[in-house]
Amino acid sequence: MKCVSAFTIFAACIAWEPVNADKCGDSGRRLALSEAVSHECSGDFYDLSVLVDGVHILLSAEPTCEGSLRSKECQECPAFVFHAKPFPVEGGEQRMEKHINEFDLSEDNKGLVLGTFDLGTLIKAFDDAAVGASKQYSFFLNNCAGLPINMGLNLGLDPTDHKIVTFVSGKLSKKYSSGIMEEISNHEAGMVMIEAYDKEDAVIEAFVSTYIQDRV
Repeated sequence: MKCVSAFTIFAACIAWEPVNADKCGDSGRRLALSEAVSHECSGDFYDLSVLVDGVHILLSAEPTCEGSLRSKECQECPAFVFHAKPFPVEGGEQRMEKHINEFDLSEDNKGLVLGTFDLGTLIKAFDDAAVGASKQYSFFLNNCAGLPINMGLNLGLDPTDHKIVTFVSGKLSKKYSSGIMEEISNHEAGMVMIEAYDKEDAVIEAFVSTYIQDRV
């Protein structure tokens, strides 16, 4: 998946410039919840993965099938992403909003597979997942990761699994460590993390782990 020009998405919501997230995740068709609930593929099984695209964290669902992602049987049902991003409200604040989007299957950005579920179960978990919509967007306290965490909990998954923490933090550290470190340093709790670890990737992993732990 490519962002903005092709498909930039999982909420630059944890980005230091949340306004950029407005362009993310929308190159695929957005579905209303009622449309998703009644989708003709709601009974089909999907592999659910966590993705990190840029600084956006989201869940993707790809139909389970044999062979290549481009094979005929894989094209009968679309793939989806479940994510949240900040949107402006009166007074200049930003609040989180949930989205379901269709997207074209791609092998460019591999996610971490979390399990297999029928689409109807995924949509219900999405609908029931809190996203912090009543709170102001905050990199440190209320970002796009809240939706994947709560949706995962609704599905019986463990968001604190070390494989998830290391996958997400590793992706974030690879290209965006300087910007993320700057945001972390703006908070007292973040400075504690910085003082406790001598490497940026370790600080970012501690931030990701703490953010998840505080929400389960």
